[in-house]
Amino acid sequence: MVLRLLAGVGSSGSETSVDEKKRRRMNSNRESARRSRMKKQKHLQDLIAEMGRLERERKEMLSICDDKTKGHLILEAENGALLAEKTALAGYLGHLEALMIRKFKEAGGQCSGVQEPWQVHCPPLHVAASNTGVFRI
Repeated sequence: MVLRLLAGVGSSGSETSVDEKKRRRMNSNRESARRSRMKKQKHLQDLIAEMGRLERERKEMLSICDDKTKGHLILEAENGALLAEKTALAGYLGHLEALMIRKFKEAGGQCSGVQEPWQVHCPPLHVAASNTGVFRI
């Protein structure tokens, strides 16, 4: 009653108008809360979908990384084998070179006599393996 007097509202028609405004405001608040809940639910669903997508992407990247690591290990093993073969061939080449020089000196420093088809009919050339793996003369 005090509020009605202060607000200048004195009739029952005005009271109905206040109740109507209150009811509309409550309905508006309910609708706003409902929209807010729906927006929050949609945001949560979007985050869950993004999490699934990111997890699939992560698994794919891990698989690619594993494949690259396996390939790297295979290449490292092949490289080690090739380096060992290079070292063995360089040693063999050095041995052959020493043998050629010894045979040349035993022949008196001159090429003479019957030679095998792969032998050159002149003094042997100094052949060495270079660091690049290519033979130098």
